[in-house]
Amino acid sequence: MARPLRRLYPISGVVRRRHRTWMASMCFATAGAAVWGGAILWRALDPGHGPDLLSTLLVSAAFTVPGAILALLSIRARWVWVLLAGIPLFANGVMIVVPWIVLRLRG
Repeated sequence: MARPLRRLYPISGVVRRRHRTWMASMCFATAGAAVWGGAILWRALDPGHGPDLLSTLLVSAAFTVPGAILALLSIRARWVWVLLAGIPLFANGVMIVVPWIVLRLRG
């Protein structure tokens, strides 16, 4: 918007709670992915001393489970919010389910 017209446009100064919840959920998903990325990098650089997969899963789940709960809380009645909430639900769900499946398949 052009700068002289900004004063004429009514803008609420309050950030909406659902958007903050959605952003927090995405931050938790990113932190869970960072835990896995750090563990994989650590195991690649120093295979003898890297963290095991179960502890990495538990630390990652400490981030992704609250992220999934926040994603559920960010759903509103509008269809667009259901679609937007699907993004962090998918991101957090993948970070919870896929490593668990990999651990089960490895035996």
